[in-house]
Amino acid sequence: MNSTREIITLQFGHYSNFIGTHFWNLQEASFTYDENSKPLEICHDVLYREGVNLKGEVTYTPRMLCVDLKNSFYQLPDVHRGLYDLNCSNIDEEILNCSTKIQTIQEEKIPSNEFFSDLAKQELFIDDGDEKINIAEKVYDLDNDVKIWSDFLKARFHPRTITSIDEYKHNDSSNEFNNFSQGLTLWDSYKMKETWTDNLRLYAEECDYLQGFHISMDSLNGFGGLACKALEYLKDEYSNKNIIAMPVMSDNYILEDENSELQAVNTSLLFSSLFDHSNMFVPLTTSSGGWTKSQNHLNLDYLSYKNNLDYHSSAILASAIDTFTLGYRSRSDNDSMQNMCTRLTPLGRKAVSASIQLPLGFDSKSNLLDYLQNAKLPLWQPISPHCTTEMSVAQTIVMRGITKNMLYSNNLIRDSKNPSHHCTSASALLKLFISFCDHVRMTEVHAFDSSLETIAPFPNIFAQSINQHGFVESLSRSSTSVVAKSTAISGLHNSNSMRDMFIALNDDSSKVKGSKLSHMFNYGIDVMDYKETIENLLVLSDNYLINDCL
Repeated sequence: MNSTREIITLQFGHYSNFIGTHFWNLQEASFTYDENSKPLEICHDVLYREGVNLKGEVTYTPRMLCVDLKNSFYQLPDVHRGLYDLNCSNIDEEILNCSTKIQTIQEEKIPSNEFFSDLAKQELFIDDGDEKINIAEKVYDLDNDVKIWSDFLKARFHPRTITSIDEYKHNDSSNEFNNFSQGLTLWDSYKMKETWTDNLRLYAEECDYLQGFHISMDSLNGFGGLACKALEYLKDEYSNKNIIAMPVMSDNYILEDENSELQAVNTSLLFSSLFDHSNMFVPLTTSSGGWTKSQNHLNLDYLSYKNNLDYHSSAILASAIDTFTLGYRSRSDNDSMQNMCTRLTPLGRKAVSASIQLPLGFDSKSNLLDYLQNAKLPLWQPISPHCTTEMSVAQTIVMRGITKNMLYSNNLIRDSKNPSHHCTSASALLKLFISFCDHVRMTEVHAFDSSLETIAPFPNIFAQSINQHGFVESLSRSSTSVVAKSTAISGLHNSNSMRDMFIALNDDSSKVKGSKLSHMFNYGIDVMDYKETIENLLVLSDNYLINDCL
């Protein structure tokens, strides 16, 4: 009997698809094709579907729908073909022989970057000179090459996956899609109301036990409104399924003109809707300001990333999502989306914050007990705006990359009275440590041997002191070697600081006067609706005043 509890993933917006691209690349990097290897900890069937193309070949693609504006997919026709295209035997000579030099070309024929060129050669078994191309071991510098998310998408999609919004073009300043209400209006288009919903239904009908939906959306522009209409549809058609929503924010999408306050308005309308139409929602950003421009962003000791590059920041957020969802994507764990949502959202506290530590800063010759005893607290950093992870009433923590033989030093003299000397798993030892230093009423801890697979096209953001396996070394890593695997901790926290987030959002939204909102009101939102939304956020924030709600 098939006991796989499937999930359908939905992505709305350009930054959501940046995160999604890294997420799917991470999944496929963790696939194994060695029949003699030990069984995987992760059940990829939760997120992936098996199919057959017109040539009779078995395919394995994400059970996913993504939506973006026109001109966001220009790499896909040339590079991502072969699964369902009968005329794919010849890959353009341009892809195989491209260079990184700037060329004057038509918009429809964008040159492939070095990673895609090597990928094409590898798939055709072409050697580069005397050396066989090994993408997993090669260091790439794609910082200047990646402009949109399809510039580094390694994973391949089912034909029904992509929905292009042709009414608006990516980076079109003359017709911007920057208004929550624009998204509401766009839902009534044929592509969304008919084609998108039909594709979703086909995915759902293929599932034996659909447990729910992951849905991410850009919260600063019109995609928030479009995603809200999709959520309303899900609640009507799949009312017994769980929905975990992830509104995402990139500092690059925040305007610095007289209309910059519109970002807060869009986010307020979205968050208010998420309380009604999701089981749980997790705001995600590497910038502390969230919906406002900020000079402060996530600071991790062993990462050197550029927050102004979506290619970099989205990799960190994708790593967090990949990690904190492992509990209900594993083969052996009995956790589920429903159980996690129930644990983390008591008394209407549907908004939870997220955290990440990447990598752990774990010395290659150390052990988990010594690491925890000497660790700088907190063990993780928040990736939700205006939030801390302190004063949480419930949390789920996932650690990865630390195996059972790394729990203790070989020279440890066990003390029968010391409980930390008798833990038999990494999860038990971490949970014991958290119980002493982080007074949370309910903490669920998972630990996985599987590391985060950070091979190309994951960006080169690790410090040189991190070796190829994600551990700290005294000698610097060679500039010609890549960090192929990384340890990580990520968590979800129902923290009282979420109230601070809602108050800040309310304050920023309330500054916007009716005259500046006239464009939004033209799309169907009136002043009374908006004021009711702002008041509703304050009411909901009062849920986070309760300290002992379990």
